[in-house]
Amino acid sequence: MRPVLLLTLLLTSACATGSALAQQGSNWVDPPAKSAGSGGEAAKPAAKPGPRFEAEPEARAQAHRAAAPPARQEARRHDRSRAAEMRRARRAALRERAREQAYAHAARGSAERFAERPAPPPARMARSEPDPRFTDWAVTARRLSLDYLDSVSAPNGAMLASAPRFYGSTVRFHGRVMTTGALLAEKQRFARRWPERRYEPQGEPRVACDGPSATCQVRIVHDFTALSPSRGARSQGVAELTLTVSFAGGAPVIVSESSRVLSRAGA
Repeated sequence: MRPVLLLTLLLTSACATGSALAQQGSNWVDPPAKSAGSGGEAAKPAAKPGPRFEAEPEARAQAHRAAAPPARQEARRHDRSRAAEMRRARRAALRERAREQAYAHAARGSAERFAERPAPPPARMARSEPDPRFTDWAVTARRLSLDYLDSVSAPNGAMLASAPRFYGSTVRFHGRVMTTGALLAEKQRFARRWPERRYEPQGEPRVACDGPSATCQVRIVHDFTALSPSRGARSQGVAELTLTVSFAGGAPVIVSESSRVLSRAGA
């Protein structure tokens, strides 16, 4: 028993020594533990924190919008503006489509109304019936012109005496309008210059008559020969005589005369 008692004392001494050293190396001294049977107050439990209430949803949304960065707000404004433009474009497209449909309906109605109208009958071509007077006029104008051409071949006295019966009161002679008296003076000068003449037609005359003016135009291609023994002159060739015969006064008369040389002998 003695050794056990000694060991117990050594262990007790070592523990006491360690506690003392620990107390000396620290700046504070552990207070003595209060026993449950002492007269002091019992230890109160720690107070629990009160419940935390979150902010109302509207306030939280306002705070979130206030904290939103400027770039996001600008993007939202852009999206709203783009949506408004798209709505305006859709409304404009609808109006344009309605206008086109109205035009198409009106055009279709016009086409249907036009199709309902009966087509007018084709206009009859007016048949150009020849004037029954033309035949008589043409025959008379042809005979008068050949008689006139034959009178030019007559001697001077006979030619000048017969000339008045062929012409009207005024005549367009080679482009100049003159009276019958002036025309006879022109014929006298021609007869003195060429006292010997010979005019012979080539083929049949060409005659064209006009109803409104009551005239016929006669064209005669003829050979001609004119001599002047006193001057020793000779003229020979082919010419075309153009006469306009008028029936306006009843009796046929020459109202226009012109001629042109087509060729000359020896030329």
